[in-house]
Amino acid sequence: MATPSIPDVPPLSVLKVNSTRFASLRGANLLERTTPFSTDFWQPRLTHDVLPYRRTVHGDVSPRVRVSGMQGDAWSGVSFTAQDYLGLSRDPSVRNAVQEALHCYGPHAGSSPMLAGVTPLSEQLEEALAALTGMPHVVLFPTGWAAGFGAITGLVRSRDHVVLDSRAHACLQAGARAATAQVAIAAHLDNASVREKLAEIRSTDTSNAIMVVTEGLYSMDADSPDLRELQDICHEFEAVLLVDMAHDLGALGPGGTGQAGVQGMWGKLDLVMGSFSKCFATNGGFVATRSREVAQYMRMFTSSHFFSSALSPLQAAAALQCARIVTSNEGEQRRQQLGEASDHFRKALANRGHTVVGERSAIVPVDCGTQEAGRLACRLAEQRGLVLALVEFPAVARGTARFRMQLMYDHDLRDLDTAADIVHDCLAGAERQIHDLQVAK
Repeated sequence: MATPSIPDVPPLSVLKVNSTRFASLRGANLLERTTPFSTDFWQPRLTHDVLPYRRTVHGDVSPRVRVSGMQGDAWSGVSFTAQDYLGLSRDPSVRNAVQEALHCYGPHAGSSPMLAGVTPLSEQLEEALAALTGMPHVVLFPTGWAAGFGAITGLVRSRDHVVLDSRAHACLQAGARAATAQVAIAAHLDNASVREKLAEIRSTDTSNAIMVVTEGLYSMDADSPDLRELQDICHEFEAVLLVDMAHDLGALGPGGTGQAGVQGMWGKLDLVMGSFSKCFATNGGFVATRSREVAQYMRMFTSSHFFSSALSPLQAAAALQCARIVTSNEGEQRRQQLGEASDHFRKALANRGHTVVGERSAIVPVDCGTQEAGRLACRLAEQRGLVLALVEFPAVARGTARFRMQLMYDHDLRDLDTAADIVHDCLAGAERQIHDLQVAK
């Protein structure tokens, strides 16, 4: 199998350029003003092979994949980019369920869920998610992003307030900004900061609602909030807590109940949302609540639900069968293997001198130091057979980078040891290359 060709080391100017420079567009022509982004950011990075995006995967989502890049080079390697944490997209029973749904219902729901887009499969999925979350009323969405956005815009109005964790997902940030101008940012996982924001709001406004938004497991840091304390704080100030469980539901906790189950908060949270793109082998998402009235209201007034085509029968079938596996003994065994893989990989990286933040989960964040080092190290690592997700600003601090390494339950432990060696060697090699560039300059 061919590996990507090795171009010359790119100049420092290419390694240093940041996409945020191009975020604020100026100029009268809406289309032409995008050109500098292409000429000054995208194309130079593509030319020098330090633009690790849009990888094409040729085959199943699995720990070992064949991929090709935008320049056409193809190679086989160990992948750390998949979010199919329990490997259920490869499970024969999930594929059989999708095939049966295709035969019975076809590939398309054909309508909005508020009109005639609901199938028996989506109704069964709602019931399965209610049992998994301990929240009896579930509203389905065509994507996880739509669920996060809709969870906020469906309930929050312009006079209301939203308190966001500073590292909340983009869909939650977008939903908050779309719903109200009154958005406060709390320090990451700092419940004292949330309390301070709530007290400040309630000191001047006791008439309007407040939604506090957090996540069960943060995808960039692999860390979690104290949900019990946070829920208590919210109730103290008559605020509602929304928890995004996209990355932990199914992958963590007893019976796959995520951090809610781990922390004894199963069925006790105000609102829960999740995505099917992590442990449920498809696209789609949901919002779960203990209130029938809230679910009824959201179905009518959440535009990303009402005005979207319903979850397809194929999506519903896949997610439903995955929910069954997640709550079975098989799901428990896969979670155990995933945890063991996480422990093993974290230890392997730590033994090589790397600080790995967060807690035991499918997400293993590895600090690359500078943005320049991350870009070079990613290219070097791919030359040696890894497929990596390089994360840059604004997902991490400006000028820094990290590898968000995502595990699957059946990653081979020997591959993880090899990957730890490669990451270590390539980060060191990148630092040497940058030093040489700076000296030459």
